[in-house]
Amino acid sequence: MIVGLYTGASSMMSQGDYQAVIARNLANINTAGYKKNVAVFQSYISQAQPQDKDATTAPYGTGSSLGTIATDFSQGTLEYTGNDLDISIKGEGFFVVKADTGICYTRKGQFMLSRDMKIVTPEGWPLMGQGSEIQIPQNTKSITVKENGGISADGKEIGRIKIAAVPDLTALEPIGGCAYKLSDAVQQPKDSTDFKIAQRYLERSNVNAIDEMVNMISNMRGYQFGHKVTDSIDETLKKLVKLAT
Repeated sequence: MIVGLYTGASSMMSQGDYQAVIARNLANINTAGYKKNVAVFQSYISQAQPQDKDATTAPYGTGSSLGTIATDFSQGTLEYTGNDLDISIKGEGFFVVKADTGICYTRKGQFMLSRDMKIVTPEGWPLMGQGSEIQIPQNTKSITVKENGGISADGKEIGRIKIAAVPDLTALEPIGGCAYKLSDAVQQPKDSTDFKIAQRYLERSNVNAIDEMVNMISNMRGYQFGHKVTDSIDETLKKLVKLAT
């Protein structure tokens, strides 16, 4: 019976953690380049507790927990903005940006010009080209980005955006701002060849609001069921204690 309490409590705790994942997805439904989080649950088995030293041990379950939070990197829909420095990737790859902590990768193509005429993210991280940061000449009136990533200032090509193909997406760790980093131990990405750049478009979040609301309702019902189970066992234990005394 005590095991039942542990099972119900662990289930409620994991569903509470899952609720936070769902809430984060819904909060970022309008965030450009956001990739939804996916909860991966795991059930665990307690150590066997034999009734006596000659009995055969038999493990019993004690519930579940939120094991890991994976990321769904599927393509989001493209939305036209008309802004020259809003660019999106159609196909494979990530923009490479130079964050405060080092090189990072993102699908959020919402860029702007810094005071020193570099293309940067809203956080101020420079967008990387082939070999260096992308520098826009002073007094440039128009910026054009081609499908292959080439950048032209007033009709003159000045560089090309670096698009990285990450071989193992599970190795990407979020750092905030829809950006991800790779550890030094992981194979470093190569240049992507399977992509097209769309200028004046932003890639929307790949969160489906209806799916997340369904998940939230289902999760809340599971939490309520676990609460009823623990309440029922608690009441039974109270009655047993009264009978014993």
